[in-house]
Amino acid sequence: MNNIPDKLNIILIAISAFLAYLFPLELFLITYAILGPLHYVTEINWLNDKNYYFNSKKWLWLSIGIISALILFAPRLYYEYGIRNNWIGESMVFISSWSNSVLFICLLLAIGNQFIISKRGWVIFSITGLVFVLFLNDLEFFHLLIGTFVPTIIHVYFFTLIFMVYGTIKSNSAFGYLAVFLTLLAPCLIFVIPLDPANYLFNDSFKAIFVANEFYRIPVSIAQFLGLSDGSSFFFYETLELRLMMFMSFIYCYHYLNWFSKTTVIKWHRMLNLKKSIGIGGIWLGSLFLYYIDFRLGFLVSLFLSFMHVILEFPLNMESIKGILVKLKPPKK
Repeated sequence: MNNIPDKLNIILIAISAFLAYLFPLELFLITYAILGPLHYVTEINWLNDKNYYFNSKKWLWLSIGIISALILFAPRLYYEYGIRNNWIGESMVFISSWSNSVLFICLLLAIGNQFIISKRGWVIFSITGLVFVLFLNDLEFFHLLIGTFVPTIIHVYFFTLIFMVYGTIKSNSAFGYLAVFLTLLAPCLIFVIPLDPANYLFNDSFKAIFVANEFYRIPVSIAQFLGLSDGSSFFFYETLELRLMMFMSFIYCYHYLNWFSKTTVIKWHRMLNLKKSIGIGGIWLGSLFLYYIDFRLGFLVSLFLSFMHVILEFPLNMESIKGILVKLKPPKK
């Protein structure tokens, strides 16, 4: 059995965790800006060739993904660069207030795609889902879970772990199980390893970028969710914030590296022809240029691709979860 991909994953986990411990702020910003956009476009291309793992016509899910990403993206772009207009502004406030519900509906559709077959089942599921959306949209916890955690922590860490577990169960690789264990262990070590804030001194430019693009909301939300803080403040050199930034850096860095290492498993690079490679390379280099001239502009532009790849991956996420459940189901006697 070929264990090279699993052994490579173990090395990447160790590298990501070590760098996150040394450079909790810098590693996140650098990998997010450089590896992030390349990951988004290459995965979207691969998902397209796999029909997005959607049982219906792939153009339907692609359309849903694009429209939903625009709904999530448009208010952010408007608030930053939009022409101040009362009517447009009020529309953007309304869209923003329901954008997390749109993301939730996409997640429900991906779940239904895996577990519902009959038209009657779809009708019942759709009505129930809409009722839930109308009720949940007024809850702060719903917006925290769906709007903050799903496109970040859940997508980057939880779903990556799900893919690893599913692949390991299918291959029954000892090194695969070790990689899963280390992926679970690394965050635990980050939160218990001795840490002296005096050893860290972040560049003012990096700190300004982190704050201006509101990346601090992720560690603040995690701390608030875990009951470790009231979510009203963020300090770079507090022990809790340092550990949470290390966690962020680790999961994002490994998430991106894990994807690029999958060329040895799912062979996504073989789906690239010259035309696609030029297009993907152009988008990636364009995003790097935007990040270079104005990090905020690069972030906002790549955010659309980020939302798209998160949404378009939902059916694959649900298929992996279903696959794990099937594999773990006891055999019939």
